[in-house]
Amino acid sequence: MKEGTVLKSAVPDQEEMREINRYTRREYGPQEVYAFSLALCDNEIDRDFERFSVEALETLGELFLGKTCIFDHEQKSVNQTARIYRTALRREPGRKTRAGEEYVQLTARAYLPKTQGNGEVIELIESGILKEVSVSCSVKRKVCGLCGKERCGHEKGKEYPEGLGHLVLLEPTDAYECSFVAVPAQREAGVTKSFLQGEREAALERRVRELEEKARWGEAYRESLERDVLRCAALAQPDLPASVMKSAMRGLSLGELSQLGKSYQAMVQEAMPLKPQLAPEDREKRPDSNGEYRI
Repeated sequence: MKEGTVLKSAVPDQEEMREINRYTRREYGPQEVYAFSLALCDNEIDRDFERFSVEALETLGELFLGKTCIFDHEQKSVNQTARIYRTALRREPGRKTRAGEEYVQLTARAYLPKTQGNGEVIELIESGILKEVSVSCSVKRKVCGLCGKERCGHEKGKEYPEGLGHLVLLEPTDAYECSFVAVPAQREAGVTKSFLQGEREAALERRVRELEEKARWGEAYRESLERDVLRCAALAQPDLPASVMKSAMRGLSLGELSQLGKSYQAMVQEAMPLKPQLAPEDREKRPDSNGEYRI
């Protein structure tokens, strides 16, 4: 998902009214509707280290025609406020994105009827309070912006000699809605985006399972380490209560716990050095070995 901005309002001309009336149940006149412009999204790398390709912006321009504007992505009929009736790509020759492309922005025009209920919304738009918007869509593919591969070793947000690691969003499949929001995600103009249905949820579930598995292994390792420390502490300092040692270990990190265990092991080895077992020939020389009875 990405956010954009409300640009300006203007009385629609006859051509715009024909486009607006394609979505109305009756013919409206210019004085009956309020029309305003939106900056939906662009091809600049955003705060999520992702960007749309220019071809994706062109496709989104078609998909967003006729889509409604709502509040905070609450997809309820009562939240429907305005409808997009025109989209266009705005290019800025000479301006380059961080990826080295010519800057391209997807803009739109939306309308809402001048009713008593919409009066407050119109006033909030005119005053600049309702300024940030967010639109939701789906894309089919995402590739690395540095090498063009779907799977590679480049990390999002990391600087490389060839540029900033990021993903390029390709092949939009659907556009859902435009929403007035409080905080924008893109630095200039953006769009809230989602990938193929279930893709992000599946990735999050896999990540959660991985973290849970690592947590289980970490807990098991700490328990084993604590048992070793308690055993060595009991040998090195038999007067120290086990409860005191357990309480002390709770505030230690794994690294500190490991170092404590090594210290106690050294103390135990120093206090009780291991005695080597007698070799067979040594046993035979002992007077009580009964070697003379061997056959």
